[in-house]
Amino acid sequence: MKIIDDTELAVRALVRGVEAIEEHAARNGYRIENGEVVETGRSEGVLTAATLRMEVRVILDQAAAIDAELNSVLESILSREIDDAGAATLVAAAQAGDDHIVDEQRHRDLLARYQVRTDGTTMWPSGLTGWLAERAGYTKEQITNAEVKMLDDLQARKGLMGLKEFADIRQDALHVAEGRFGGKGLTDGHADAFRHAYWNALMTQRYGEQWACEFATAHERNPASHHVPVAMDLHNNEVGRQIARAHPDAGPEELASLVEQAVKDGRMVVIDNNGTLAPSHEVKPGETYDTENKPWSRENPDRGDDHDPGEPSAIPEQY
Repeated sequence: MKIIDDTELAVRALVRGVEAIEEHAARNGYRIENGEVVETGRSEGVLTAATLRMEVRVILDQAAAIDAELNSVLESILSREIDDAGAATLVAAAQAGDDHIVDEQRHRDLLARYQVRTDGTTMWPSGLTGWLAERAGYTKEQITNAEVKMLDDLQARKGLMGLKEFADIRQDALHVAEGRFGGKGLTDGHADAFRHAYWNALMTQRYGEQWACEFATAHERNPASHHVPVAMDLHNNEVGRQIARAHPDAGPEELASLVEQAVKDGRMVVIDNNGTLAPSHEVKPGETYDTENKPWSRENPDRGDDHDPGEPSAIPEQY
């Protein structure tokens, strides 16, 4: 298994590091005992105890990291999250282990790339505008402050009918998604991937790619949203806008077919039963994450703040 080989190499490098530090310490009047720096008084250099302690701390941290990673994999094996994938030989079992490591790295890469800083939320629309908007078919909901800014601007430019048109686009994406993939995976699965991509494709055609990107990104800034489905949605939103850009004259039916094919081809990502992001063609519809029985936490300390989209500034096209 690749993780065992990697661990062996890491431990050998760690041992060489320990030997080098011990030799360095001895030349400067110190020795290392159980991770502690002890002065011997026979110094041949100017190394300080504080500097040596820092070097020892680095070695200990590296050892802890190696131990934690190996333990994590062993625990996954014991809990059957990692298995031999039906392998009949050691070579096949090793390949299964390597495949899992690749899947985990891909998952981490997607999480790192597709994140966005969280935002405050507001019940919108409110007041007289809210009452009128409800009459036009727009339902009140808790949305991010960035969404509020963009929808207020859309209303100022297009009026209540502009809000209704926007709401209709989103509702159309949901209705069409319910008819794709047998309605399987409306949350975190294939139908969900389709819905997000199709919604973004429709918005791109109606409001322009920049506005669609800013609004879809603003939508994912809700702090109650877990970082794994957020990464899935941001990725699939991007693919939907790419499809619209490549087919600017496609009608709704053609656009829906193009998006569906992209899901089947694996251009989208879904969440598998282990909570891992995976290409949509590697997981069967209906076999994705069971959100109903394993709901995502609404307390999300893993939502980082390093992807700040800034204030929305795009102007909707065709207004």
